[in-house]
Amino acid sequence: MIDPKQLKKIRVQVGHTQAELARLAGVSQSIVAKLEAGTVDPTFSTLKALSSVLNSSLATIGKKAQDVMTSPVIGVQDDEKLSGCVAIMKKNSISQMPVMARRKMVGTISEGQIMDLVASSEDPSAVLEQKVRAHVLPAFAVVGRDTPVDALISLFQVLPAVLVSSEEGVEGIITKIDVLVGASQNPRTKVNATQPEFRRRS
Repeated sequence: MIDPKQLKKIRVQVGHTQAELARLAGVSQSIVAKLEAGTVDPTFSTLKALSSVLNSSLATIGKKAQDVMTSPVIGVQDDEKLSGCVAIMKKNSISQMPVMARRKMVGTISEGQIMDLVASSEDPSAVLEQKVRAHVLPAFAVVGRDTPVDALISLFQVLPAVLVSSEEGVEGIITKIDVLVGASQNPRTKVNATQPEFRRRS
């Protein structure tokens, strides 16, 4: 765990405000301020939570989106049935994915969204026969390959994933777990980048 006396130095180094650090660690901003001022001693649980956030942030310094993205991207065509969408998610162990109209990304869909539709329907089987295009959510944010990972962390407070693109098109996807796993890897470790593999159904 970090030395409480180094809290402010490390926080500034990784680019977090007191409010951001407090939110990520699940503590109050006033506690962070008092710890940095040395007016209170931290409890074990508070110091552990703050250390976890800061150590993860330190590990991502210098890493770029291309270093932690997952590739190829698994997508679903907008004319696919929801049942087919569920099958793709199950096969690839994913919980959300881009929705495509041919090669153009038109939005996203998630397992939680489909579950809500099924749970609120009197005829779940009929829901699963509906087309994906009827339930498309806004598209994921798109970032460049060279976007610093630490700049993405705040996005994951409100977004489930971001896509990584270049002049050649969409190359990868980053989820919260990708950032966490990336933080535990050697900074030189990179995920192999290949062309996206959007699934098409006939």
